[in-house]
Amino acid sequence: MSVSGPIDVVVVGGYLGAGKTTLVNHLLREGTGRRTLVLVNDFGSVAVDDALVDSRDGDVLTLANGCVCCGMSSPLVEMLVQIRDEGLGGGPELVVVETSGVADPETVARHAMIPGFRRDGVVVVVDAETVRRRAADPIVGRSIERQLRAAELLVLNKVDLVDRATLAAVRDFVAGRAPRAGIVETSRGEVPVALLTGRSSAGKKAERASHASAPVDAGPTGRHDGSDHDAWSWRGGVLDRAGVLDFVEALPEGAVRAKGVLALADAPDRATILQVVGRRHELLAGRAWEGDPPSSRLVVIGLRGSLDGDALDAGIASSVAGPRSRERDREDTTRSRP
Repeated sequence: MSVSGPIDVVVVGGYLGAGKTTLVNHLLREGTGRRTLVLVNDFGSVAVDDALVDSRDGDVLTLANGCVCCGMSSPLVEMLVQIRDEGLGGGPELVVVETSGVADPETVARHAMIPGFRRDGVVVVVDAETVRRRAADPIVGRSIERQLRAAELLVLNKVDLVDRATLAAVRDFVAGRAPRAGIVETSRGEVPVALLTGRSSAGKKAERASHASAPVDAGPTGRHDGSDHDAWSWRGGVLDRAGVLDFVEALPEGAVRAKGVLALADAPDRATILQVVGRRHELLAGRAWEGDPPSSRLVVIGLRGSLDGDALDAGIASSVAGPRSRERDREDTTRSRP
């Protein structure tokens, strides 16, 4: 079944831990008034983000690991072609692409402008507490500046974590990087849906340009935005809550983001969501387990050279619940290290 277009595309970008998934979940809860499909891109070899999005009736699809901004032959374009030609995802009227935290959202938006799709906007989520410090970082600063410049709407998130004077300074800072973007302040991504999906003048220009879009070709092009970051990934069994907290406290200084869907021994009936941004962390109750036996997935993303895979392996191994589980997980766990 092909989809009669054009299908609108909203790209949600922003640096690691800014609150992109929280924003997307808010959008899904509130509803867009249109059949909406979310495409999630994980950075790392163990997919976690798809499980953090509040899926309903198969409305969330996961892109292959890595950064979708690399090349017209990326999994993003291939999936969009299937959505357009085969009705993948149930024939959506709106596609929301949640990029990885190291992707350039403008490049992602350009790649999405194949025939049959039109640009509905680029939304960039900003962590009000950390954006200025991150932008000044010699390693990741360029990526953050590029993300800010791409924005048609800047969502200044986590404003509850800063005082009024800091918030005013941050607002001036981001406005200077994206002078044509609208800015909305919020906490926990609670933004009116109409602001997230309204087509901008830039989107209309992109729509006209999309009719002359180049064909999908082979081979990635350009520099991979993930080259400044390493990802350590782990998949295993049931974990001990105190051990997980010890693992989080011991993360190296260069670890900028960690996230996981965990099976904890003291919460056997439902998943536990781990969110770590810098030195902040929280464990939240997730969905009830369904189908397969409970298992844990965890990803840590850090600046290039900051993650010691062996040390992280040892740290998470000490968090496995009980001696029997520890021996089983030592045999069955799959890991991916930088």
